[in-house]
Order: sequence, then structure tokens, then C-alpha cells
Amino acid sequence: MSQPTFLKVPFVWEKPDALIEGSSQLTFEPVKAVDHQLISTVARVMAESVDASDRRRTSEHDPHKAAEMFLYSAREDFAYQDDWWQFGINEKGEIVGFVLPVIFPGCAKEGLEEGTIYYMGVLPGYRGLGLANELLFKGTQILQEVGVWRVFCDTAMDNVRMIAAFKRVGYRQYGEPWERPV
Repeated sequence: MSQPTFLKVPFVWEKPDALIEGSSQLTFEPVKAVDHQLISTVARVMAESVDASDRRRTSEHDPHKAAEMFLYSAREDFAYQDDWWQFGINEKGEIVGFVLPVIFPGCAKEGLEEGTIYYMGVLPGYRGLGLANELLFKGTQILQEVGVWRVFCDTAMDNVRMIAAFKRVGYRQYGEPWERPV
């Protein structure tokens, strides 16, 4: 039996492209550890995600366990420093989202790394307010400071809000949508 797939739209930011800075509705605080706070926040996003891989994860495990497993798997496949991962905080001091930038090991070019946004999300009650733009901007800015030649990302083809955020922040679509395993 073949594995189910879904379409992902690839996006890229390449040095020296400038990012388009959005409004400043958020402040940012580093995620201190893969702890209950981060796992619970990611679980809330995953539980109401339009992404087929998130739906698969949360159908196989409860959202908290799915988020925990997903977050711990980042250390196996990517490189990052803990302070790169950020919570987005609104003016009331509430965590409203997060962004988790990472580096692809072994993909350096001319002394610069290749990065990606491992995962990001806006909590369901705060969606539609433009916060994804700020989270994506912050994650990409962190990777710029680290020193990357490009940031390569993708998102589900039916995630129209994330596709719009990539475009608003200054990413360009990198080819046609491709099939990825769910």
C-alpha cells in the first residue's frame, strides 16, 4: 500500500534579499527549553492546523504527545541554538504564537548555512490578525543573523494564510507544488 501524500508549496528567501518588515504587534521571548509551555503551545496549534501532516500526527497521538515527539525530533535532523526559538507575545503579555528556525546540517555554501523554519504557528484564537507575518519575519531575521545563504521552507497548498505570509514577508515561490508524504 502506498503512503498518502499531499501538496506542499516551496518558498525561498535568498541572501541578500531584503525582508519586508510588518507591523510590530508582538514582542519576542526566547523559548527556554522544550518544556510543558512550548509543548502545550505547539499542541494547540497542531490540533487545529490545516496541514495534513499535523492532522496525521494528532490522529496517531493526542496533540500533546504529537507535539512533544515532533519537537524532540528537531534535534535529530537539524541544528539550532535554543535561543533561536521564539515565542510571540502580544501587548497583554500572552503567548500568541511561536517560530522555530533551524539550520540544515551539511548544506553550507560559501561558508553560509541553509536554514528553514522548522515550524511556526499562531494560536487559533489569534489567527487572521497578521501575526504569522511577524513570526516569519522574526524567524528569518534570526537565520540572517546566524548567516545563511538561503531559507528554504514549504507549506501545505491549502494553507492560504501561510502562503500569503511568505509572500508578504518577501519570500518567493520556488517552483511548483510537490507531493510530500503525509
